[in-house]
Order: sequence, then structure tokens, then C-alpha cells
Amino acid sequence: MTSDDLRTEIRNLVLNHDAEGLALRLPKLTDAERATVAAELPGLLLGWDAFDQVTGSSEVLMMVGAATIPGPAGAATWLMKRDLNPRWSGALSPHRLVQAVSGRPPAWRADLAVRLARRIRRPDDRIVPLALELLRDGEAIPPDHEPLVAAWLSAVGVAKDPLTPHLLPRIFEAAGAGRALVDETLIPKPSHWLALVARTLPREQIITGCVRRFLLGGDAQDLRYFVRLHTLVAPTPAESAGRLRDYLRLLPVAPGPVAEVAWRQVCQARLDPADAAEAVEAMTFRPEAKLAVKGLTWLDRDLRHHPERVTEHVTALTNAYAHASHEVRDRAVTLTLKHAGHLTDAAPILEAAELLPPASARQLFECFIAGWTGGFTPGRLPEATVAGPFPASDLESGPPEEIGWIDVEAWLAAVTREAHANPGVLRETLARRFGEHLRPVLYDAPAWHSPRDWCTALARELVNPGEDPGPPGSRPPRQRPSYRTKGSELSGTLGQALYDGMVNVAATAFQLFPALRTIVPLHEMPDFVQEEILRQAPPAPWNRLPRLRECARPHAFLLSRLDELLRAAKAGALPPVLLATPTRADGHLDPETLLDRLAVCADSGYEPLPLDVAQALLRLPPDPAPDLAERARNSGSAVARWFERGAPPPPEVELTWTLDLGSRVVPFDERDIVNVSWQSVEPTGLPHLDALLTAPEMRPFRRGSRHFWPGMTPHHRELAAAHLAIGLIDRFDRPDIAIDDLRNLALAEGASGPATALILAYFLTVEGDEAVPPLLQLAAKGALPAAETGRLLGRFGRRTRYEANLALPALELAAKQGAHAEVWTILRHFLTVLLPEEGERAQRLHTDAVVLATGIATWAGARGEIPEVAAHAKKRGSTSLTRACRSLHQLLTREA
Repeated sequence: MTSDDLRTEIRNLVLNHDAEGLALRLPKLTDAERATVAAELPGLLLGWDAFDQVTGSSEVLMMVGAATIPGPAGAATWLMKRDLNPRWSGALSPHRLVQAVSGRPPAWRADLAVRLARRIRRPDDRIVPLALELLRDGEAIPPDHEPLVAAWLSAVGVAKDPLTPHLLPRIFEAAGAGRALVDETLIPKPSHWLALVARTLPREQIITGCVRRFLLGGDAQDLRYFVRLHTLVAPTPAESAGRLRDYLRLLPVAPGPVAEVAWRQVCQARLDPADAAEAVEAMTFRPEAKLAVKGLTWLDRDLRHHPERVTEHVTALTNAYAHASHEVRDRAVTLTLKHAGHLTDAAPILEAAELLPPASARQLFECFIAGWTGGFTPGRLPEATVAGPFPASDLESGPPEEIGWIDVEAWLAAVTREAHANPGVLRETLARRFGEHLRPVLYDAPAWHSPRDWCTALARELVNPGEDPGPPGSRPPRQRPSYRTKGSELSGTLGQALYDGMVNVAATAFQLFPALRTIVPLHEMPDFVQEEILRQAPPAPWNRLPRLRECARPHAFLLSRLDELLRAAKAGALPPVLLATPTRADGHLDPETLLDRLAVCADSGYEPLPLDVAQALLRLPPDPAPDLAERARNSGSAVARWFERGAPPPPEVELTWTLDLGSRVVPFDERDIVNVSWQSVEPTGLPHLDALLTAPEMRPFRRGSRHFWPGMTPHHRELAAAHLAIGLIDRFDRPDIAIDDLRNLALAEGASGPATALILAYFLTVEGDEAVPPLLQLAAKGALPAAETGRLLGRFGRRTRYEANLALPALELAAKQGAHAEVWTILRHFLTVLLPEEGERAQRLHTDAVVLATGIATWAGARGEIPEVAAHAKKRGSTSLTRACRSLHQLLTREA
């Protein structure tokens, strides 16, 4: 056959994807024919269509290259080409490829097999089946390559695999081998690889290999197979005696299943006292309660025969005092008390006892300190914080760099004051600070949602009066667009008349029926309709307020007040002083200061701004001094009425829990949401203020200024909390609230109620210790809604995705810092809601809560039965929860 005929034959087989034909033809090629075909490979590869790669037909090219390229290195490189092994292609069927190279010498095939095996990186590499089949076919010795072992274990096995004697002993060292064998099981009978290793390798090699693998480390999944293999082999005491030090090293740090295996070997060995102390100490150091209990159980049995050895186990006992499991702590205390007579040095015991719950610690102190009658004395509550004077602004601080509410209020006060006292200096200062801070889109926005935008606009107005062109919809009308459209057949006069008529009707409708604008706002109407409405409407002040019904009531109040200031600046009617600027950093306004400011406005001939008056009244204490009422009568009806009657009563907030089932399909993890509502108070006659005191009808969409709210209502904490709590417990939306909001609430004055409790309970569950200072501040002021907070914490665990795991350590910390009486009230009501009812399964949280309550009750000297705790205390059995409830019940019902 000529060279051309050979090329044509091979090319046709390739183009027809005839793998079977190639498998039969390629082994019969002579060396010269292989060289002829190999020279054609680049042309075949260049002409290869991408679609053929996707469909997996690259196999025929791989066969041709492997069968014709002279050296094994070149053939291995060809087989690994990315063009022939795209990531999306499946694994190769290796049999035809092996047949294609069967005409090569055995040494050549073995070399190729070894080179391919070294290229394996993961068990799912496409080349794995071919490499394994070539190794088997060429009877080659597999290279020392760890990924090859995991790939072999993961691949489809063959009967009497020649690779087994070479690769099976390597499973103890090869990374990834344990993960490949993770699904091997012992029950009901050992699965394939467990049985194969047990009957193939010597016991000594298996035991040594497993222990060596344990010492190499890894997670529980990596070591699961070797744990089961070790269990299957079950080393005798004689076999494990020489490895005792290795097993002891594994006890404190190995994954739990490995530590259990090691503990079984340690327990059956003959231990000297030092090794026994090391073993038990390691077990009590572990976080798993099951393993720590096993260590203490073994210690209990040993001390029955050798009680004097308890001194060697003090470290193990004190380790257990700090364990997270109350069962471990209780066993350790029981063992300590049982063998206290043999403990010559109680100092380590008493030092570590502070890690125990108070009730357990009390037992140790009473045992080791003669005449001991006291206990841990909680600290005293901190003094209630009184905010300092409200800072003044020099116009070089505050917006636009800062947006904290104090910075904004101080800056507004300074701007208003300097606009009258030093207008030239004010203009220069504002031009310097705000000249580069005007956002390009500020005047193009139809509404301003941020206090920063309003402050910037106020500054720019004072620098360049009239600079603001107004919202887009209020600007001078542009040329009205022609009625004509492409292809219109109406005559010019008639068409223009009809067009003008329609525009006029639309504009007139919006003028006669203003309510239509709540449905279709002006800026959402077509441009030509906006222009006609503005042309017909009488001149009106510009308005960049967002839709206030979508805003939280305090946010709407704040933006309306800023709008009022901007309007006054545009009209040249800024008062000489702002009435509402606080005199204290928590937002409080001194009544006499307010009356002085009103007198300044009256003397200057300026009418106070209505919203400034409303905000000032909100910042007054609820009951101004009676002697100021006479002076207030000359300051306007709203102010006089407020000084005579005092502030309206705080709202009585109600929390309603509602199961949210979704709109169409009930979600698998449905949870409750909490609706916050309250009854309207008696109207004050100030519309914006009355709106703030009224619960919204719908959840607000915008809450961007919430850090202002407690300072807006400094003597009405529950009102600010109620607005903050709206939407707090919701199934889908992330709460728009931060821990600083709770801190600001704690600094405020006034009554606390369900809304404050809801926010406090929320932050106890999500922030833990961060919520302790606000809790202490509320307790110091006598304003902590402890009972409601406890009930809400219990409901969170039952009806929301929030759980009290972080709350318990935070409550313990608060109790140690002086709030033990208040924390006891929280826990008492928490338990009445949290404890499992009949048929419910007890959780660790239940037991931990009862154990903590027992300690806090000891500090608070609490008495009085809790029915829910008593019900569990009277149950039969000895579960963790039952024992904890019995301890608390006995403490609460014992004689004083």
C-alpha cells in the first residue's frame, strides 16, 4: 500500500469516527507506516470541528496519535491535549485505545501508562480509566503518586485486579484515599474495600497503617474509613500495647470518632497512674459531652478502688468545670465532693469553681471552706447616664462629612443663627465647604430622601440664592410636542385642536380632583401633561419631599422639617434661632430655653416655623414646671397648651404575632411576623406631630434616618421604639436596624413597653454581649421591660428564626454586672414560654436556660414556684432537663 493510500484510509476512518475500524487497523502498522500517519496528525487536528469535540468523537484522534507517535512522552502529551480533552467531555472508554497501542512493545506501553498515571490530579480526571487500563495491560508497576491511589479507589473495579498488590497498601498514606472510601460501611456486613483490606493485608500492617493515618490528621470524613477498618480488625490489648503512646496523643485533638477508637484501646490497656491521668485529662478537655462523660465514668470506677489518686486528676476535674455541657460539669462536681477528703490542696478547685454555675460553685465552697456562708456577689448596677450639654457647631463640622443626628442638629442651629448675625462669613464658609459637595444629580432628582441632600441644598441656597431650578416636573414648560406622528392623516388644524383638547381635559381633571395626584404623581405623568398642569396651576412653592405615606412617620417628620427650613431660606424668612435645637446630647430641650428662644423670635418680628415648634415640644420633658405656664401663655396657643397640659400620654403598643404563609405556596419554613400597632392619642392640633404619634397603616418603605428618632422623642422612648420595631420580625426582609439604635433608646427617657422589649430581645439574640450595656442602662433607669423581654425571647425560639443561644451568656454577664434581679425576671418569664410542652423534644438550650436560671436565682434570692419548671421536675427519669428543673424547683420552694 502506498503512502497516499494509507493516509486516505486513516483519514476516512477518522472522519467517519470509526473507532472500531481504527482499533483493528492501527496495531498492524509498521514503523514506517506509523511515521507516515504521525506526520498527518497536525493536519487532522487543525481540520477537527469543534462540534466533534463536544460530541466526544475526539477519541479517534487520540487513538491515532497514541498508536503512531514514536516516543511514550510524546504520546502522553498528545493524549493530554486540552483540545482532545475538553472539561465538559465525559470519561473515556479505554478498551479501544488500549487495543490501538497493542502493537507497541510492552516496555513502551508500560512507560506510557506510568506517564499518564503521573498526570492524574483528581479522581474524576478524564484520563483516569485509560491510565488504569494501560497499567493493567502493560503489567507496569504503578508510580508512587498519591492522586493515583484515590483515583483507583474511585474507579470501577475489576476482578483479580493486578494493581491491588501495589496500590492497596498505599491507602494509609495517600491523600484523598479516605474521602474516596467515605461510604464504606460495617453494617450489616463489611463492604467491598473494608473486606478486601481485612483479608488481603496482614493485621499488623493494617493496625500500624490506621494509627499512622490517624496521626497524620484530617477531618472526620477523611478518617471515617480508617476508623471503621480499625474497628473491624479490633486490635487486642497485646497488639495495641506497643502503640499506647500514639493512642494517648490522639485523645485530646483527633476528630471525635478517632478519639473514641483511641479511648477503647486505652481503656483495655494496663495504665500506670501518670498515663491514666493524661488520658482522663484529655477526655475532659474535649468539647464532645459524650467523650468527656466517658472519661469521668472511667475515673469514677478507678477512684472506687484507689480514692487517693484523686489528687492526680485535679486538672481533669477543673477542665470539666468549664465544659459547655451541664452533665459533664455536674459529674465533675459530684466526683470532687465524693472524694474531697483525699484532696490536700483545694486552691485549684476553688479557683476553677468560678467557672461553674452559682449553685454548683456553692457546693464546692461550702465543702472546702469551713464556715463559708457567702457566695459570688454580683456587681452593682451602673449609675444612670445623664447626657452632657448639646454641642455647638462652628460650621466646620457636620454635613456633608458627618450625618449623625447631633452633627446635623448643631449645624442647622449654627446656620440659622449665622444667617442673621454674620451672613457674609456664613456664605464664605458654606461656599468653601459645599462648593465641591454638590452631587451632580441633586437638582435633577424629583425627591430627596436623605437629610444630607436637604442640608446640601440649604447650604447652596444660602450661597447662591435661586440656584435650584426646582424639581424636574416644576421647571418652565418646554415647546409642546407636535400632535403629528409619522403616517398621520389628520389635517393640521383639526389634529392640533383635538390634541390641545385632550391635553387640556387631562390637566383640568388633575386641577379639579387633586386626589388623582396621589394615584399618579406629577413627575410620573407624561411631560406634556405636566407642563399643562403647571401652566394652569397657581404658583406654588417647590416640593422635593418623597411620597410621605411610604416613609416611616419619624422620617417623614424630619424631611418635612428640613423642607420647611429650605422654604424659609428661599423666602428670606429664616428665624434668628431654631426653637428645637436640644440643650442636652440625648435630645432633651430645657423649657426655659425654649421660652427664651420664642421671645427672641417675637422681638425680631419673625414667626416661628410650625414644624420647628412641633419638634421643640416633643423634646420638652413631659411635665414642665408649673411656674412656666404663665410665661408660656404669651408664646402661642400650641406652646401654651403644651405647658399647661404636659405631653400626651405614651402610646400603648400592642404586638400581634401573625403566621406568614406566603402568597401562593406555603413555605416549608414558615415563620411568624410581628405587627406593631398602638391607639392614637388625643390630637395636639399640630398635624405633623399628630401623624408622628399615630401608628402607620402600612409598613413604611423608607426608614433612612432612624438614628435621628430617639433624639427626636427623647422623653418618649416607647414611641421611638414602636417606629423602630415596625417590620423588625419579618420572614423575608433583613431588619433595618443596628445596635446603635438600641443604645440610643437606652439613653432616652420615658416609659418602656413591648416595643422596647422587642428590640432588646432581638439584639440579645443576634448581638449577645453587645446588648448588655443598653440593658444595664435601662435597668439603672428603672425602665427595663424585663418580663416582656423574657416572654419575647421565648417566643423567638418557638416562632421565629432567632434563637436565644447568644442571649444566655449575655444575660449571665448582665447579672454579674449588677442586673441579677432584672435578669432573674427575664429568665423566669423566658422559661414559662420556652420549656418544651408535652410531646416536644427537649433541646440543649432548654437545659442551659434552666441551669443559668438556677444560678441567677441564687444571686437574686428568688422564691416562688414556676409551674412549667415544677411540671418537668416531677417527671420520672433522669434526663438532663429533668435534673436541672429539679435543682431549680428545690431552690425556689425551699424555706427561706
